[in-house]
Amino acid sequence: MKYLLVVCCLVMFISCGDDDQPDPIVEICTTEVVPSFRITIRNNDDNSLLEGVSIVAKDQQFEATLTEESPGVYVGPDERVGSYFLIIQKENFQTIITETFMVEEDECHVITVARSFTLQPL
Repeated sequence: MKYLLVVCCLVMFISCGDDDQPDPIVEICTTEVVPSFRITIRNNDDNSLLEGVSIVAKDQQFEATLTEESPGVYVGPDERVGSYFLIIQKENFQTIITETFMVEEDECHVITVARSFTLQPL
């Protein structure tokens, strides 16, 4: 009887020995929509936020106009990876054509590229 008890304890110990492994981390994605860009535009003269700026994001055959999220802050396009440059224009201000930005993604969403630019009045 003692041997049977020892064997049962050994079998239980061996079968439970692998339970110390941590559970893998599971990424829980949200349903929110993430913009590829969040661009802030300021007036070079007084550092004020500029409203009514036209910002176009271009990626090869794709083109999108960013929308004004709040005064001077522009977002878009939503959930789209790629290699973009921006054309930033406002009447009576200089036009800026940016270098290329890579918009990448993680397991769930794009990683928003956040940048600030100042426009020089003409």
